[in-house]
Amino acid sequence: MPEKIYHAFVLGLLIGLRPDYEIKSNREDGYGRYDVMVIPQDTSKAGIIIEFKSVDPEKVKDLEQVAQLALQQIEAEEYQQELLDRGIHNIIKLGIVFRGKEVLVKVTKGMN
Repeated sequence: MPEKIYHAFVLGLLIGLRPDYEIKSNREDGYGRYDVMVIPQDTSKAGIIIEFKSVDPEKVKDLEQVAQLALQQIEAEEYQQELLDRGIHNIIKLGIVFRGKEVLVKVTKGMN
């Protein structure tokens, strides 16, 4: 449940990017279902893929490892395919991990 709360919060923040960006949530792409995708109308701008993970504070101590798993999921499930199909090759991938009030964001970016 906490992941859904953070997900909704981030979506609310991203809505301000319209009309220059299309914001999509929980859509199928590649081989899975991404959490959030930010698609620029201008294909020369970066697209963003976000994968959220919420962990139990009692069970998980290493947020860095979980954030890396979120980034690996983006790659393994090929969530970037919609962006590539639209001609967007500059893609920022965010793995965001929540543990109670702690947050860790891990980023990879570059041309695909």
